[in-house]
Amino acid sequence: MENETKISSSINRKRNFTFVFLTGLILLTLAFALFSSRKPDKKINEISSSMKSIAAPDFLVRAFPDTDWSKADQSLTDALNGGPGKDGIPALNEPKFDTLDTWKQAGDVNAIVIQDGDNTKVYPYNILVWHEIINDTVGGVPIAVTFCPLCGSAVVYDRRLPDGVSTFGVSGALVESNMIMYDRLSETLWQQSTGRALAGKYFGQELTRISFQLLTIDEVKEKYPHARVVSERTGYFRDYSRNPYGSYDTNEDFIFHPSMQDVRYPAKTIFVVFTIDDTSISVPWLSFRSDEVYTTEVNGQKIMLQKKDGELVVLDAQNKNIPFYFEMWFSWAVRHQQDGRVFDPSKQ
Repeated sequence: MENETKISSSINRKRNFTFVFLTGLILLTLAFALFSSRKPDKKINEISSSMKSIAAPDFLVRAFPDTDWSKADQSLTDALNGGPGKDGIPALNEPKFDTLDTWKQAGDVNAIVIQDGDNTKVYPYNILVWHEIINDTVGGVPIAVTFCPLCGSAVVYDRRLPDGVSTFGVSGALVESNMIMYDRLSETLWQQSTGRALAGKYFGQELTRISFQLLTIDEVKEKYPHARVVSERTGYFRDYSRNPYGSYDTNEDFIFHPSMQDVRYPAKTIFVVFTIDDTSISVPWLSFRSDEVYTTEVNGQKIMLQKKDGELVVLDAQNKNIPFYFEMWFSWAVRHQQDGRVFDPSKQ
């Protein structure tokens, strides 16, 4: 009798345990179903533009809570976190300048060179590779000197926006290996290579490009001995004699692989890029023969190009300068399959 009581008690305990377990499992299943049936937070996961809704990466929306996310470009769906995060790569504001005789690095370092009359300012790649954006003023014009090491895109923009002058910063996000910048006035996100607003108040608008030249420091010393170069006294502890990306710009490797590759040219060949109406024109930088004048026609407009003493001139039919910039082939090609055209002087 005593054994039967023990067995009965044991069976009851097992039944109670099974009942509790099954009840808990059912409740968990119901909770999961209810949670799954909830619509996602639109602010975080789904952003509607004037054309369609896009799935914006959480990391980007969280980093920019003040951005107007009701307007966004579809390309942001594929935005990647570059690693350092918002302002993890610190832009420089109002940089200090030194004379060229203080230059301590190699003479073959490339530099963005901007002239205003007799005033020549030099923004070397060994500084830009660590900061990517330098907010400065040249000839009274507020400018953003920008450089993306992963796609070799060097572009200078006017910092004047419809609502005032802004500085620009590095968002920490990339689209097809190209930096996404942001302006600190409205936190609009901008594609660095094209200058087009991808999300925010100025969605769909484009920044104004500023003309510049790309020269080595040795070339600058020869042509502009009185030029001033951005100082290494930036306020940040960086080894400006070292490229943090190593041989990335000369090898065939990618840190972030592009979604497609156009094999007409080696991926990291540097191209000169300019825009006529809605057509983007790219020209292999090293294909120019010195002093030779090249002409082409784009959308019915005659364009003249000439490289002389290392400096490039691009003129329209009225002999007005057309601003240009520089970018690796893979980066330009992945964005301009529909609106792009290649002009190769070596094939003329």
